[in-house]
Order: sequence, then structure tokens, then C-alpha cells
Amino acid sequence: MVQDLAEALMHLPRLMQRSAVVLAVLVTAIGCRPQSRSTSLSAEDETAIRAALETWKQASLAGDWTTFFGQFTEDAVWIGPSGPPREGLAAIKDDKWVAAREEELVPVQIDGRGDLAFARGKLSLLLPGQTTKREGTFLTILRKQSNGSWRMAVYSVAF
Repeated sequence: MVQDLAEALMHLPRLMQRSAVVLAVLVTAIGCRPQSRSTSLSAEDETAIRAALETWKQASLAGDWTTFFGQFTEDAVWIGPSGPPREGLAAIKDDKWVAAREEELVPVQIDGRGDLAFARGKLSLLLPGQTTKREGTFLTILRKQSNGSWRMAVYSVAF
């Protein structure tokens, strides 16, 4: 897992690398716990993570901001392609959000241990008033909730 995470970091734009290193250390530390305290993600966990990402994408397309923001933890951090990170759900909500005209969110790797996981992948986004899709990458850290669902604790995107 550590080698996969290091390889993923090599493909991130320089703007995201600093934040990604912090996230990598966090994921690595969780991954290095004794196996008796944490286990690999189950197939159900991976399915639930994919479902959370799909729900988030569909909410973005529909402009359903209640569902969109409901996929974040209260202490979430949003690291966008520009500007400072937004820390906390209230700060994330204060940003300007518009419904995407088209969006593709394709996870290429999902892994984790216990109640902490990460997903990284490709993103394609067409916003209102744009004629060209923006292509990029995303990296998110997710935390398992007491009800078994997964919510994003950190989301980082680069175009």
C-alpha cells in the first residue's frame, strides 16, 4: 500500500504534492497499525466508498447541495485547484458552488484500513458557461461512520 501511495503521489501536480505528503503520512500510519487493530477494506467497504463518490457526483450534477455536502465529515478539508484549503464543513459550504453540466469521477484506486480509506482517480468536469471539459485528478481520504457509510474527511483536486 505504501508503494502504491508513493507512486500515486508522483503523478500529482506540484500544487497538491505538499498536501498529499501529509495525507500519505496519515494513511501510512494507519496502514502500519498492528493487524489485530485494523484490517484491509472489505468488499462491502469498497462498494460503500464507490457509492459515496457516485452519490456525491450525482448531487453535483443535480445541484442537490444538501446531499453534496452530506458526503463530507463536519471537520472535512477541501483542497481545491487554487486558493487556500477550506477547513471544516462550514468553510466548504461558504465557497461558490455551481451544478456541473457534465462530470465523470473515476476511482482508479481505493484502499485503507479499519475506519480510514483513500480513493484516488480521474476527474472530468464541464461547468456552466464552459465549452471545454477540465481534466484532472482527485485524492480523497474517507472516514467510516458508525452506520457503516463512508464520508470524505479530505478532498483534494487538481486540474
